[in-house]
Amino acid sequence: MTKLFARFSRKHIGRCVVGLLVVLAVVLPASRLRAAADRSGGERVLAVGDIHGDFDALVAILQQAGLIDSKHRWTGRNATLVQTGDFLDRGPRVREVMDLLGTLEKQAPKKGGRVVVLLGNHEMMNLIGDLRYVTPENYAGFADRKSEIRRKAAYQAYVEWRQWRAQARKQPPPVFTPAMEKAWMEAHPPGFVEHREAFGPEKKYGRWLRERPAVVRMSDGVFLHGGISPQLASWKVEAIGQRIKDEIKAFDAYKEYLVAQKLILPFFTLEEMTAAAQAELEARKAEAVQKAAEAAKEGKTAEPSAQEKQHLKMLEDFLGYPNWLSIHPEGPLWFRGFAQWPEEEGASHVANLLGSYGAAHFVVGHTPQLDGRIQARFGGKVFLIDTGMLASYYQGGRASALEIQNGKFTAIYLDQRSVLLDRGATRGGGWPSSMASFHAAAELPGGGSAYEPRWYRGELQEPSRAAPPVTPVPAPVVSGRVWLGPDGEPLPFTSDEEVLEFLRTAKVIKMKEISQGITHPRKVLLEKDGIRMHAIFRDINEEKTVTTLASGQTEMFFRDSFIFECAAYELSRLLGLDNVPPVVERRVHGTSGSLQIWVENAMTETIRQKRKISPPDLTRWNQQVQVMRVFDNLVYNTDRNQGNILFTTDWKLWLIDHTRAFRRHTDLKEPKGIVQCERNLWERLRTLDEEAARQHCKKYLRSPEIEALLKRRKKLVEHIQKLIAERGQQQVLFTFE
Repeated sequence: MTKLFARFSRKHIGRCVVGLLVVLAVVLPASRLRAAADRSGGERVLAVGDIHGDFDALVAILQQAGLIDSKHRWTGRNATLVQTGDFLDRGPRVREVMDLLGTLEKQAPKKGGRVVVLLGNHEMMNLIGDLRYVTPENYAGFADRKSEIRRKAAYQAYVEWRQWRAQARKQPPPVFTPAMEKAWMEAHPPGFVEHREAFGPEKKYGRWLRERPAVVRMSDGVFLHGGISPQLASWKVEAIGQRIKDEIKAFDAYKEYLVAQKLILPFFTLEEMTAAAQAELEARKAEAVQKAAEAAKEGKTAEPSAQEKQHLKMLEDFLGYPNWLSIHPEGPLWFRGFAQWPEEEGASHVANLLGSYGAAHFVVGHTPQLDGRIQARFGGKVFLIDTGMLASYYQGGRASALEIQNGKFTAIYLDQRSVLLDRGATRGGGWPSSMASFHAAAELPGGGSAYEPRWYRGELQEPSRAAPPVTPVPAPVVSGRVWLGPDGEPLPFTSDEEVLEFLRTAKVIKMKEISQGITHPRKVLLEKDGIRMHAIFRDINEEKTVTTLASGQTEMFFRDSFIFECAAYELSRLLGLDNVPPVVERRVHGTSGSLQIWVENAMTETIRQKRKISPPDLTRWNQQVQVMRVFDNLVYNTDRNQGNILFTTDWKLWLIDHTRAFRRHTDLKEPKGIVQCERNLWERLRTLDEEAARQHCKKYLRSPEIEALLKRRKKLVEHIQKLIAERGQQQVLFTFE
């Protein structure tokens, strides 16, 4: 027996040792984290930000943090995991993410731990049918072998619904073509019907989502998705959360009512529900006006019935949803002030908010950090934990978790741990007393260097901290333009920057109404240092969830705003164009608006055509028109009429009035009109850095408007590439002589 054992030992002990080392190498990082937590004592809280369907990255960071094992079972003992919302949309495996989080919610308490999953704006969007960011892959996760049957049945139900609505309104029956059916099927891919059903209030995922809180107070911290506007400082955390739940219940009730009234079908999107409710409301009001007029002819009055009044009230209340706290930009699921406030302003707001709640810090997601790192702001009172976990969507993004224990805030990544703040090493709280303490980082096996925090780019640089230099992508400086003053003489400006500075700081001498234009722009005379300039001031700023255009078409999320003038100018600079005059955002006589340099000695296209004046160089004129069409399709300009096309005596074409551009449509407006493209513009379009575009436009555009712009850019590139493939570069691309 002794000899047998000796032979076995010599033969196998080496393999056993190697196997043991392999196991230790895999288990050690997570076990070290757990052991460190057990030794230090105190509550251990880990917060994970936006996941967006990246199941693999979520699993990896939870394992790295020691919360789950290789079989995805809870191993975090008495730790608390808080996920701050936005686990839906964009990424391919949203269903698996929900399944994992739901399972861990049940497992953790059995081990003494806790899992808290919060609602983000994307969860809210899915609950109410705002499906702008749901991808075909997301829908496919809910498909099964009967999906095609359900999809065809849904289309048939839609056809019958359209026919019934037309009959009820005494309208001609709608005509359906194979092309229309194809378009409907493309907009409702396999799994769409099941996806909408799964998020209903009586289904597994729908029930689970409706049980999630929007905000939670834990120890001395407040966790939520977006942030809390100072306007809500008087609200208790519990009241904010309850308001969100009440609005979800209200939406479910409105939808049930609309379905019962046969105004919508159960699988309708929010856009479809809104359009149907708006059409019904307008039709009912028109009928009431007609009845009142007929009654008046007979000397009578026509009073709507109580049932009719209730019906109208239900429609009006439902259409008021954009003002709900759960949807409003200032609401806790959408607010970005914590990430976007300048340091001084934000520090004051955050201090007041924390004082109201008796808390020490906020932990929020929602705003992706450009360098893929968790950020601490306002003296460690706000932690921004959205690091773009879905790296395939967010360039430079990474999985991360924020660990909070015994006053120490540590960022955990897949390759390292970085101490962001250690209140135990501070004098009286706040930032560590030494930069060495501030930058302390513990390397994990496998490498990884210490991290020195880099602040959010742009205006959010913290002035009291030395930050690594950030080199944003500069807007091209458009030079070689000569601007004229009111007297027709050239102004002494050598660059756009000088013009912009003058627009910002010059004194307003006088201002008068312009007879042209439905937005009531005003002509302004500016003066500074003996220099005078004319400018045009626009302060239009209208917004409607649904509106009916002059064409009779219905548009969702209608916005007519002066701010789009600034966005158009910034985008034109990014593309190297010189046909949009410089413009700034400025308050004039107490009113916010856009102030744009006036193009002197210019004629409108309306006058040119009326006087039948032909351009001396028709080729160049047509080329300028092509540049205009490319730009208008890119920004989805719905108001390029002959009155806002200008040209000067040198026959240079100028583009003005973009207040009705930057719609949320992702298709091109009129691509057939684009048959050529200027070479430099083509190169900039083709190689546009999307993140740079986001940074240039974020001051003026909302996220959905930016994302729609970028999608149109891709389609514009595809359109021009197709033209080149069909006709050749020489026929499609041109260079101005």
